[in-house]
Formats: sequence, structure tokens, C-alpha cells
Amino acid sequence: MAGGWTQAQQQAVLDLRFPTTGGTSYIAYSANGTTETGNLARTAIGATGWAAATAATPSVKANANALTSAGASGAVTVTHVALFDASTSGNQITDWTALGASRVLATSDVISWAVGSVAFTLD
Repeated sequence: MAGGWTQAQQQAVLDLRFPTTGGTSYIAYSANGTTETGNLARTAIGATGWAAATAATPSVKANANALTSAGASGAVTVTHVALFDASTSGNQITDWTALGASRVLATSDVISWAVGSVAFTLD
């Protein structure tokens, strides 16, 4: 038997794993979709950084606040992002996901994330 998650279970799982208070996740950056770049530190999605999962199918989890990365330590073209559970090392939570458009950064440039732009489902 193969079946999908009910809407209520999708919400419950996403909200448990990424709570709206008390949790922290990190956006990591890649220039090739397979490894993390050393030229841009991970961006924290802080303790109140996640919105509640949407009541939809599929349920969507997204950032509740605008986010800004640290400045790049060197030139890099960011093509992919993934979520991790720590500011360095740690466990990768999501697959590397291609950005809609690559971001070319010079030293000290930042990446800004609007509310709701860091979003994912259980798919």
C-alpha cells in the first residue's frame, strides 16, 4: 500500500520538526548542488523564525521573518540551498534545492530572504 500524509499529519510533522518557538535551523549555500561553499556562512532561521505549517495539501512550512545572510568571505555563485540543524557540520535536513536564479556574490555581498521565501513540503 502506498499513500500520502493527511493534511493534519503533514502540519503536525512539520510543526514538530520546525517549531514556531524554540528551534533553530540553518540555510546552507552551494555553488554546485552537491557541496557547501566555504565562502558564505549558514544563515540562521532563529527560535521564532518559522511560521506554522499551512492548512493545505501539501502543507507548506516557511520562514516567518525576513532573513539576511552574513557577508560573503569571497566571490561565489550560489546555485543551491539546503537546510541543516547546526551552524557548522550537523545534519543535512533537506536535499540541495536549486534556486530559481543563481546569485552571483562578490566579497561582502549578502543574500536576503523575504518572508515565506524559504519554503518546503514533505514531498
